[in-house]
Amino acid sequence: MAADAPTRVTWEIKDEMPGVSRLTVTHHGLVADTTTLEQVAGGWPFILSGLKTLLETGKGFDEV
Repeated sequence: MAADAPTRVTWEIKDEMPGVSRLTVTHHGLVADTTTLEQVAGGWPFILSGLKTLLETGKGFDEV
C-alpha cells in the first residue's frame, strides 16, 4: 500500500429528524486495481456495521 497514492476519508453526520442522523462516509482518491482499494473494499462494511451496532446498543461486537 505504501506505493499507492494517499487517500482521504471524510465522515459527515447530519441530523435528519429528532433521534435520527445520517452518516455519509466518502473515501476520496481510491484508484482501481491498487492494493489500497483491495485492502479497504471489504473493510468498510465491517467497520460501519460495527459502528451501527455500537450506536444502537451501546456495545461493540465483542460485547454483544
